[in-house]
Amino acid sequence: MLTPAFCNIITFFYPIGYTPAALLTQDIPPGAQANILLLGSGDVRSTLFTSHVDARNVLLLSLIIDDGDKKNENAMWCIYFHMYLDEKARKLLRSQAEKLLKLSKTMDAWKQSKYGSRFGFCDSATLKDVRTMWKFYSLQQEGEELSQFERLFESALRKAMVFGEARGVSPAILDPSVNNLRSVLPASSRPIDEAAALFRHFWEHWSTELDANVRAAAKIPNPMFLTLKDDAIFHYSSDPLAGFHLATPYVSPGTGNQLLTSHNDALRQKMVVAAARKEFFEWAASYRARSPNIMVRFLIGDAVSFAHTLQHKRTTGENTAGWYRTPHRPGPLILDGPDYLSGTAPLTFDVIDTFNLCDHVGPLIILTAASPLLRNALTSTLYAEITVKYRGSRRGMQILDALVCGHAPTVSALLGLFPVDYWTNTAHLPLGDEDALNQNPSSQDPSSIEALILRTIWKRPVVGGALSGPQAGLVTLRFDPEHLAQVLYRAYITMFLEEEMKLKPANTTLGVFRVPPMVRYQRGAFASFVGFVKGRVECDWDSAMNILGRLVIGRDDIVTSNLCFQELNIYLHILGIYSTRYITEWKDHPELLYIRGDTAPPPGPVGGRYGDLRDWKDIPTVVCVTLRVPREKLQVLLDADLTTMGVLPVQCSLSGAPRPKVDAWRNNFYACQMMFGNVSTKGTRHTDSFELSVEEDDAGWRGSSALLVSFYVPTGFLVLEPRKAVVSFGIEHSAQTMAAFLSKLGIQLRVHSSTLDDYANVYLTRYAPGQAKYPTVPGFAKEDFTDANAVHPGTTFSLSAGVDMKTMQIEHMTGRFEITSQEYKETLKDCEVKTSTKSPHQVVVTLGQGPSFMLAFPVLVMQNTKLRVARKSCYVEVIARVATDTEWKKHPHFMYPVHLVDGKPTNWNMPYLKNESCPIIDPQLAKTPNCNWLVPHVGLSLSSRERALQRVASSGKFPGEDARVQFKDSIVDMFVLFSGRAIKKIRVFGLCNRNDGGNQIVVVPSAMRIDLANRTVVLDCAILPLHAKLTPKVSKLLPSSISMDYYDVWLDDAALGLWKYTLPAYVERCRTWEHRSDCEYATSGKVPLTIEHGEPFLCTCGNGKFPAKFADIAHWDALSKHAVRAAISPAYWAPYVDEVFRQSA
Repeated sequence: MLTPAFCNIITFFYPIGYTPAALLTQDIPPGAQANILLLGSGDVRSTLFTSHVDARNVLLLSLIIDDGDKKNENAMWCIYFHMYLDEKARKLLRSQAEKLLKLSKTMDAWKQSKYGSRFGFCDSATLKDVRTMWKFYSLQQEGEELSQFERLFESALRKAMVFGEARGVSPAILDPSVNNLRSVLPASSRPIDEAAALFRHFWEHWSTELDANVRAAAKIPNPMFLTLKDDAIFHYSSDPLAGFHLATPYVSPGTGNQLLTSHNDALRQKMVVAAARKEFFEWAASYRARSPNIMVRFLIGDAVSFAHTLQHKRTTGENTAGWYRTPHRPGPLILDGPDYLSGTAPLTFDVIDTFNLCDHVGPLIILTAASPLLRNALTSTLYAEITVKYRGSRRGMQILDALVCGHAPTVSALLGLFPVDYWTNTAHLPLGDEDALNQNPSSQDPSSIEALILRTIWKRPVVGGALSGPQAGLVTLRFDPEHLAQVLYRAYITMFLEEEMKLKPANTTLGVFRVPPMVRYQRGAFASFVGFVKGRVECDWDSAMNILGRLVIGRDDIVTSNLCFQELNIYLHILGIYSTRYITEWKDHPELLYIRGDTAPPPGPVGGRYGDLRDWKDIPTVVCVTLRVPREKLQVLLDADLTTMGVLPVQCSLSGAPRPKVDAWRNNFYACQMMFGNVSTKGTRHTDSFELSVEEDDAGWRGSSALLVSFYVPTGFLVLEPRKAVVSFGIEHSAQTMAAFLSKLGIQLRVHSSTLDDYANVYLTRYAPGQAKYPTVPGFAKEDFTDANAVHPGTTFSLSAGVDMKTMQIEHMTGRFEITSQEYKETLKDCEVKTSTKSPHQVVVTLGQGPSFMLAFPVLVMQNTKLRVARKSCYVEVIARVATDTEWKKHPHFMYPVHLVDGKPTNWNMPYLKNESCPIIDPQLAKTPNCNWLVPHVGLSLSSRERALQRVASSGKFPGEDARVQFKDSIVDMFVLFSGRAIKKIRVFGLCNRNDGGNQIVVVPSAMRIDLANRTVVLDCAILPLHAKLTPKVSKLLPSSISMDYYDVWLDDAALGLWKYTLPAYVERCRTWEHRSDCEYATSGKVPLTIEHGEPFLCTCGNGKFPAKFADIAHWDALSKHAVRAAISPAYWAPYVDEVFRQSA
């Protein structure tokens, strides 16, 4: 495994989520099909919401499909969300589980069943695990068996309460966390009180049911909330209602006013629960209708291993990549499901959502595993969510740097990902509301820790192509070997920053921005990143690796770094990345092993045999050691109080035999596979034929079998002391573990150790138990890279990176066009070569009056590019410095880029939505005090810095800052004035140029809506773009249309130009029509068409396409023929660049 090993004595069970459902397809254009990969998804809320993982999820989805007459809706709600069931719901659950069991006796039988075309299983092991749970659900417990089940159930609930109390988000004191309150956003105040009360109700009664009589009938423990292991604890933040969008009933006509004016707490809570149930039933109905076109495949296993196995399947066709399914079980991950055997299952994806996996696994591990699976398309999107904890003020750039273990632009370029919200300083989600939820009386204290949940958005970078139609993809990056080594070394020291104990007090990133303590790395993870980079770059690889090795081993001040150096060498070798001398030359150069002190000479041969591993002919340079830890040695771990410590990080070690007055050599290993079971062997010891098999003990920590720990070691160290070298298993050192275990385990925190000649407990094999190969990290496939000769016909394109050796980050990039076309060569001889900026990451190179080439960088670059022309050698180079996180200020229009793909406009940073699916905010409610949240909500679209610009008369440092402030201000004005919260309700807005007084754009709002997925508001409106050709046609109609309830929004040229850049995205996001073949965007190759005054800037494909009675203004039928529908929402700042405005700031 690529994650650090830990004792899973305690694990948390997440049967229901505690964050609102995400819309997985919001970056996919309407009508497009999508393959979606959900890594780490524990429940179905986002799957259902999108269409409007494990045994309980398949069971619920199958119930939804079967419930065509909707007779079982209430029972399904109870089965999925309530801890106790009535007889009807329990009977339904049991009968459905029995049905699924009968249909799934084999993988082929399941495939042929009524559900086989809707649900699949990636491997037979998942089907086996799911069937085990279905059997558990179908049991009819009676007598002592029922009593035992009830005791187990009640014990699980008590544990959840205890662990919640220990972590401060406590069901015991019934205090919900920010997570549980996020579902009411953007509404606040009263809805927050309701959400908190309902959270308390659930943890008091284990049900969302408010009627005590109905609850009294539900006395049967729900097996859907248990696992077969009593060490799995129902998570203390779980809240059935938190997964829904609870703002809806507070703003909708018919319920909003009643909810907000009623003084009856019970009535208000009942209405909120009813709204959640209604949304669930709507999701179910939508999924049922669309299920014939949806195939959901399930895998129970490690997300990182699954991703690398998919990569391996894609690049080699093989169904296993040498990884285990989970970190604590012996079975290998083999994609033997029928869709993988037949090749019909997708291996690249339009959407990848890793949910909150980054809270538990190092983010760079996740991104390295997931990036190669993202399809090369402009709309393809990878989402990663992480909780960032900080103290006091935060500097956004450091957040993203900390997440990717280095300089964000540098690492993202290596990953082949483009953090679009970071570069545009424009985000979907409003974090200001969440910040307000976080605040408490101690929040002004610099030592007060606050939490911010970031949902990062990654796209494929744009590569060159026709000026009117760029494509997403990858271009190989060229590096000088020393430069690349420095970049990798920075990632290394950032990954293992916590090892630098003496630097902790002064380190800003570590002290201010903390990801949860579980997020750690081990050397195998770093090696996997290095292997990923190897497939991404062109470089003198051996030289780069030699330099990197010298940098790593040269860190004599960090003891842990040297103790783990051999594990790094091992994984570089077995992953096929690079074989160091320490691995391959130990026989001829034993001094490479850095042995301190003497080692006792091993015994010589007897009768030509040594009787130890030296008898192994052609012994591999790396072998797997498996240590058997007797059950009684584990009691010290089982007896520990883990309520505050959580998981226990562990390590293995290989060291020299202890000798008086001699420091034994030692190497630590954190990449361990742990499993419980009984060992059996096959073949002859100390030969390639010797194999180890493990018969798993399903009871794990609560069973009776020994613990088996396997890890790879370099053979050279084994041969030093082939009999008496010590193999150990213990707990990783930290302040917490030392305090808890020092007195019981000693300074080394060793749980158990043995020597190599203890053949009953120490096993040496070529590969890990149950594996027939080393694990692999394939990375990108060859087809992911754009052919250098195909970027622009007639040229060969290359991209090189230059690194600042002090900061260890990419400082500049050089795009080079080698001219291969004879025609272009002739042109180059005496023409003027020019460059122009198409966007902050795209530069156009033009040869005289002839051809133009678009150079797309994978990062934003500075405007002052350098041009180098070699007319004899026939090449042109553009050298550009990598931009900082403030470069967007020079490009105010780079907020919501719209690219043309096959002549069709495609949003890059603007989420798509269906206006009719967004609940309407009651217009009567919007202007009352009950909607006081609206103004602060839209106002928080301006960051603290932008608010400061509002307060001063002088302009910002860059014109782009002022343009964005005006743009955001104008949107705020429209929401506030249309809501009627000012003197009167405004029904028509004119976007006017304050320089010439002309009205250039008319905005006619129809309704304010809630964007549920992004927890913000949307102005459903018509856009009437006035230009020289249109104005004469509508000039007689406009005066009477806008004479009443009209408001002029005055903007300067830059801000008005920004509106013209963003309106195509606002229109495209809610499009329900198709673009014509003669669409103006396609024929001109531009979006927008222009920003010049008096010229049309939108295409006319959607003109006149409105629902009936869309606008309440005079002459609407005539005007609507020239207008197009749009969905305008506030433009929020990105947390990596700006900070939230607080009233005290």
